[in-house]
Formats: sequence, structure tokens, C-alpha cells
Amino acid sequence: MRLLAVRIFTGGAVACMVACSTVPTGAVKNTSKTFDTVVVDAGHGGRDSGAYRRYGPPEKVIALDVAQRLNRKLRESQIKTVMTRNSDVFVPLDQRVAIENAQKNAIFVSIHFNDSRRRGIRGFETYYHSPAAMDLAHRIQQKLMTIPRSANRGVHTANFRVLRMATCPAVLVECGFLSNRAEGNQARDWEYRELLADRIAEAIVEQRYGPGVYRGASQVAAQSQPQPKVSNGAGPTSSGSLR
Repeated sequence: MRLLAVRIFTGGAVACMVACSTVPTGAVKNTSKTFDTVVVDAGHGGRDSGAYRRYGPPEKVIALDVAQRLNRKLRESQIKTVMTRNSDVFVPLDQRVAIENAQKNAIFVSIHFNDSRRRGIRGFETYYHSPAAMDLAHRIQQKLMTIPRSANRGVHTANFRVLRMATCPAVLVECGFLSNRAEGNQARDWEYRELLADRIAEAIVEQRYGPGVYRGASQVAAQSQPQPKVSNGAGPTSSGSLR
């Protein structure tokens, strides 16, 4: 994920700009345990490729694939979903904010992959801005940490626009570092992307209905279906193998 906002601000003018463009805490409706709609946001898209490393396709392609898988799993769990994009198109941040805030009883989950010049850095991170989203962020991070050999980079607050302008609980999930050889290679594997979507879906369903309710889609059923190719970002995208 390319840097969307600076976490540490110095100088009154910059601080004012941030404060003036943030939804007041009281304006965020805490629907984190009563929501009936999940806004699924696939990061980047179109001319915005996001993180891009030699180990595989750009972030925009992989994030969309995971988001589509998450969308399907939530619908299978009888949860209404809205996607900010369902193809390789550029969606401005303000339009994403408008989509999330148009839902009356919702939460917002943004899917990204990370990037670093330090190739050894790896692991999952989950971000939130409003206290109303803190519990959801921790639950998603906790579920991701059940993935074997995962690294925990923690849950953090952030001033990303899609978080600070949300009027509903909103989180942004960093599903690993494409700049890391191991995680970059994992992200190319459709079974791993299915696992990422499964863990995030489990967290969301558990957040709404409690533990023991979520039933993940059968891996056997998934494997029985031909897995279409996904391009490296040069054309239309579809869910499937990135190899």
C-alpha cells in the first residue's frame, strides 16, 4: 500500500487541515455489532497500481481478488455487501468515502497489501480511526494471526481518508508485504488468498453474530472449480490464480 496519510503531523497549519477534514467522533454511529451491510473496499485500481514488486502482480490486482472472495463469503453468510469497485478501475478516495457513508447500517473493510524498502519486513497490520471500529480491527487481526507462519505487526490508529471520513466503523487491513519474497509469493497463490478472505470473513461474521456461527466455504468445492488467470494489471481482472 502506498502511503495515504502521514501519521505524525508537525505544525499548526497541517494539524488544522487534518482536524478540519475528520468526521467528529460523535458523528460515527457505532454499528460494529449491529450492522447489516459490509462495504468491501479493494484498494487502489486503474491507474493507481499500489505496491508493485517483481514477485508478482501489483497490489491493485491482488487486493481486488481478495476483496471479491471476501464479498462472496459474506454473501454466503447472508450478509449484504457493497463493493467500492469490482473491476480494475480507478475510484477516487472521496468516492469511496461517499459509498461507505451512503449505507445506513454498515461497516467498512478496506483490503490492501503492504510495501517496504526493507525486504525482510513481513506481517499483517490492521488500522482504524474511530474508537467504534477498534474492536472490529482487533478481531480481524486476531483471526489473521491464526494463519500458519504469520507475523503480527499489530493494530494501529491511522488518519487514512477512508477511515477518518467514515460515519460508520471502518478498518483497513494490510494483508502482508508484497516487497517480502515469502509473502509476495504467497499472495500469488489463490489458496492463500482464499484463506485471507476466509479469516477476515470469519472475523466479520463473529463480530456481528458471535463465535461459532461462521461456516467457511469448502476448500474441496473451491478446488473443484477451474481457477481462471488474473492478469498483471494490464487488462480486466477476475478471481483466480495469479501464477
